[in-house]
Amino acid sequence: MNNNYPLTEKNQATDDNFNYIVFQLNEKLYAIDIQNVIEVINLTEIQIPQKTPKGVMGITNYKGMMISVLDLCPLLGFETKKFNINNELIIACIDGNCFAIAAVKIVNIFQFEKNQLQTIPYNVENSIISEIIEYNENTIGILNINNIETVISNNVFQENTIDYSQLLPDDEKSLQILALRSKTNEKNQDLFSFPVNTNNINQFILFNLENQNYYLDLKYIKEFITAKRVNITKLPYTKDYIKGIINLRGEIIILLDLKRFLNNEPSKITETGKIIITEGKNYSLALLVDDVKEIRNLKNIPFGKVNSEYISNEFCENGILYNILNFEKIINDEKIYIIQ
Repeated sequence: MNNNYPLTEKNQATDDNFNYIVFQLNEKLYAIDIQNVIEVINLTEIQIPQKTPKGVMGITNYKGMMISVLDLCPLLGFETKKFNINNELIIACIDGNCFAIAAVKIVNIFQFEKNQLQTIPYNVENSIISEIIEYNENTIGILNINNIETVISNNVFQENTIDYSQLLPDDEKSLQILALRSKTNEKNQDLFSFPVNTNNINQFILFNLENQNYYLDLKYIKEFITAKRVNITKLPYTKDYIKGIINLRGEIIILLDLKRFLNNEPSKITETGKIIITEGKNYSLALLVDDVKEIRNLKNIPFGKVNSEYISNEFCENGILYNILNFEKIINDEKIYIIQ
């Protein structure tokens, strides 16, 4: 974090004034209540699934936890511009759901008096803008952070049409900087503890194994990478569902052929194949899957119990069956130990 914003020393708000962090999005200014902001960090590596709800550009590893990165531009009705390494991420948390808001830059932290805030002159249900304020000849939109999750959840079936892979920095120098920031951020994970129970976030990644659909809780995921870009070292005298080991930035990780492990045919490395890097309490595990499809909040989904060793729940939607993977059962299973 290059900018020194005193977010850990938040000024006390009163009934008559509120503290906001003001940021730039395209050419416009917006503000968010500082009580919902954890910190501001520089743009870091963002993993982009094949499909995300409108307003979600991808996920990033924030201090050992995968969180969604939001792009508010399409929700506010204007074009998303190309990002650069100087852009910033606002890490926010509301009701146990932590996420990042992509911003061009942070302007400053301001205290606004209650009588300065003006109600927007139109009523839109679940609007992410609650009020506006005229400040230093600028109009600032006050974000209704409580409605952001609702708006994105309502867009879950609205396909995102923005190709964020074309908008993120992709030159070699920028990629090196982003990778270094991610590595530093991951090392600093013990320096932060979430103020709420993050197990209630309900964010899941959808992936495919042949014609079957699986969801994995985002809290276990560190990142995902294209399988064809990874060198896999095969190991002799191991079960056929152990694809081998990979070296991820100096960490040696077992690569599990999840399809074969679940008693299906062995996987083949394809153009769409992905490796999901997961983390349990004691060690990391890489999962080979056919493709990563989307991020989704499964809050209020009516799950059905299943009698399966590695599937905890399931649900059916629009005639399609979805399985919730029991990751704790898999990563603690003795069958994936290399030495037996």
